[in-house]
Amino acid sequence: MTVAPFFGIASILASLGYLASFALGKFGPSLGVTPSEHLLVGLVSGIAIVFLHCLVFAIFTGSGKDARLLVEDLSLDLQFVKATKRFKRTVFPPALYAIFWVLLLAALGGALSVVASPWVRWAHFLLAIYTFYYNTKTFWIEYKAIGENAAILRALNGSAAGRSDQLRSVNSSELEILDYASEDLDWGTHVYAFGRFLCFMGYNVWLPYIYFKFIVGYFRMPSWPFFLGSLCLILSGAYLRLRYGQFAPTG
Repeated sequence: MTVAPFFGIASILASLGYLASFALGKFGPSLGVTPSEHLLVGLVSGIAIVFLHCLVFAIFTGSGKDARLLVEDLSLDLQFVKATKRFKRTVFPPALYAIFWVLLLAALGGALSVVASPWVRWAHFLLAIYTFYYNTKTFWIEYKAIGENAAILRALNGSAAGRSDQLRSVNSSELEILDYASEDLDWGTHVYAFGRFLCFMGYNVWLPYIYFKFIVGYFRMPSWPFFLGSLCLILSGAYLRLRYGQFAPTG
């Protein structure tokens, strides 16, 4: 699966998880749903949303760097580099703000579990609505930008492929980068870094568990979802690091 469809499907699933958490928080008490279940679903969906925005940072940072190196190596049109840089200005700020709103929402939820204040409850409820709106809008911006960026990279790939004589002077690792200069670019040079990020997330899954169980006081919070999530993230990251080990940074 190429990057744009993968991101689109993942963002829809994360948004559905967010809506499920919202429904559990709003209507759960009347249905016998415990606060810890709402908290757990919200935590999982929040991590997924933040993860996707971080993935966007990795995609555009990596593709921009590879485009610049390829243009410099083959003396191609600098407009390719300018076109990829444009996405950093249009995508990075809303992605960063989207992460901020998710973190603020989680903080208010944690505060509400400690202090049963009606002001905090209303602030949490209203911010949940706004955060969903802002993240949905940002996901759409990111999805369109990923597709446009892929088109630019395909054009760059075609321009570079037309210079077969100059390609012989490019080392083998850069030739592999060229092969991935399409919608699958991040599955090339920067997927190794993505695998490291997955492992990092897998290790840190236990931090919110410790926070909510021993600091907030949800002592009955189950550990198996965190264990399962941590195991999936670590195994996925280890596979990507092994599969794309040839792209690991050196020096």
